[in-house]
Amino acid sequence: MISDALGAMDQIFVDTKFEFGYVYDKSGKEKLIYMDEVGTPDSSRIWDGPEFRSSGKVIEKSKEGFRQFLLKHFPDSDIMLNKDRMQERAALARDKALPAKDLMDVSKTYTDIAEKIIGQKLVTTQHPREDIIAVLDKEFGLIDKRKTAPMVVIAAGSDSDMPHLETLKKELAKFKIDSEIRICSAHKQPGRLENIIAEYNQWKQPVMLVGCAGGTDALSGTASYLANFPVVSCPPDGMNNTCLTNPPGSSNAFIVKPANVAKFAAQLFSRSSKEVSAALVANIAEKIAKLEGADEQLTKKRRIESGCGAAQGA
Repeated sequence: MISDALGAMDQIFVDTKFEFGYVYDKSGKEKLIYMDEVGTPDSSRIWDGPEFRSSGKVIEKSKEGFRQFLLKHFPDSDIMLNKDRMQERAALARDKALPAKDLMDVSKTYTDIAEKIIGQKLVTTQHPREDIIAVLDKEFGLIDKRKTAPMVVIAAGSDSDMPHLETLKKELAKFKIDSEIRICSAHKQPGRLENIIAEYNQWKQPVMLVGCAGGTDALSGTASYLANFPVVSCPPDGMNNTCLTNPPGSSNAFIVKPANVAKFAAQLFSRSSKEVSAALVANIAEKIAKLEGADEQLTKKRRIESGCGAAQGA
């Protein structure tokens, strides 16, 4: 089918590869699925038909052309083609960087075949990542919201504070905010804490960390010093002043009540998530409605009491 479609465009579909893997559905049952870019220039070899017929010369319109280029460009080309040797590949890419012209030639290989297939010029987007996510999500439903939605990391120095951590999760959920709990002591596991912060520093989605450490709170100070995202202290032992006296360079906020932490997170994320924004607006409206309702009930009660007093006086 793919071969026939490309043949109609005078392109030769030489061969392709198929990759399979196993996943588990919601019931826990194992299922075989197809993976990788089926039928695309990245998983198939595509030759230009007119050039091949006229001269016998192979003009690749696929990843194979780039692979052949790497074989000639790098002294140890096996490193560049072996995905298990990422550190060596990164070093080669740094020390023997590919010329920009060659990279643009590779890009043109892909855009040329794409334009031939769709029959029109490709329009360059100013927001490629966001646009790709939108298409995959809205048209195909392929995006896991957990990979793009805001996330709150609830970090604690001990699992003995689990009730406090679970309360934070529940309050955050009211604003449609995903959260995950991590246990790491700044005193006992400083290296691990640094690694965890480095991990979240690489995330593309909006992140906030809530530090939940009792006693002497070194967690929030260390985290806020190293993080490129906001850190809020919400100690399980309440008014813990050590959260307020972290050294210069530490920038953690301090909020005692879990419910207030959740609203703070909602305000932080409301401009990057429509779902969170809607939940925040609804929460504010609900609180105001309750206040107005309470005031209305008190007003009615006063009127009734005033009416009864007037009747008794008469």
